[in-house]
Amino acid sequence: MTGHDDPKARANFRRTPAGGLVEAIERLASAGSADDIVEVVRTTARRLIGSDGVAVILREGDECRYVEEDAVGPLWKGRNFPLSSCISGWAMLHRQTVAIPDIRLDERIPQDLYRNTFVRSLLIAPVRSDDSIGAIGAYWAQVYEPSADEVEVLEALTRATATAMENVRLVTALSRALEEAELARDELRHRVKNAYTATQALAALTLPAEHARALSARIGALARAHDLLDRKLARQDRITLRELVDAELEPYGVDAPGRFTISGPEVTLPSPQALAIGLVLNELATNALKYGALSVQAGRLDVSWRMDGGHLVIEWRESDGPKVQGAALESFGSRLLKRLVEGQLGGSIQRRLHPAGVSCVVEVPGPGAAGLLPDAAAGSAAPQRRDL
Repeated sequence: MTGHDDPKARANFRRTPAGGLVEAIERLASAGSADDIVEVVRTTARRLIGSDGVAVILREGDECRYVEEDAVGPLWKGRNFPLSSCISGWAMLHRQTVAIPDIRLDERIPQDLYRNTFVRSLLIAPVRSDDSIGAIGAYWAQVYEPSADEVEVLEALTRATATAMENVRLVTALSRALEEAELARDELRHRVKNAYTATQALAALTLPAEHARALSARIGALARAHDLLDRKLARQDRITLRELVDAELEPYGVDAPGRFTISGPEVTLPSPQALAIGLVLNELATNALKYGALSVQAGRLDVSWRMDGGHLVIEWRESDGPKVQGAALESFGSRLLKRLVEGQLGGSIQRRLHPAGVSCVVEVPGPGAAGLLPDAAAGSAAPQRRDL
């Protein structure tokens, strides 16, 4: 006696499909692989529909493959059939559910494939109707016409299966992309480290010893700064502005201790803003090394910041450097600074020439806007001043 021969089983089906379907959909939503999805369908579909058997079919090019089943007798697990000669293929190609009360009376059924099975009636629904990737089949051992409820349950299950398959595909693609990105990042780290090492070696080979030592010290400081930022932002999603300023300026103070004054409250930067502000500081320091205060031993630099009306204001002031030509403010570096501050950080930048040197004021959105989060004490604590 099958489930549909038993009135009690029919009554139980009518009372329980909604709850069982919700449970099945929840399991499908949390599935981590295609195999997990197939297993959920295999273990839930037959109970939900009340049939004598179910099969999970996946499309493989021009064929359909019966990958899993749960039935009172063997079906076609592990076998492939052309889409054109299989009723599951017909459902996929025509993008519609098909119900056949008696397979012996339907010319679409390849009778020789069903002759040694228990199947007498069936219900097949494609997985993803717009571009089918598979199907779920339900089978009965007697002539039977599936009810509207049973059709609805099977179609709901196929829709949930299609969504789960797409989720798994996206997660798999994202995981692969992240792995590739991490490999590329590791390779970049290795190349950068090699570049620093090679430059130090070339300096030792081609420069006088005292010059080679000074250059090697600067290169070493650059390498340490790069490594510090890379490790911090790889392990955590925030960094303090003081850590960022120290890391970016350390290489330029190696041969002239005490030339920097750094002051400001404790401000914590989320990594996207930290990366952009780090690039701004690096560009300012590079320009100062080429044209400004950092190009001479006597040059000095004062970097300070404050929170002002919900904005973070960073001030960069050079002094005791050479006279800077106005053309330096129109360099590529200046255009890059403008794009970083205005385009990426949504702020503003002002650069001016003074008799004592270049000054620059960068203002970017603060807490609640661009995501810059000052530490709890930043609003009330006095700025901490320090000379390097």
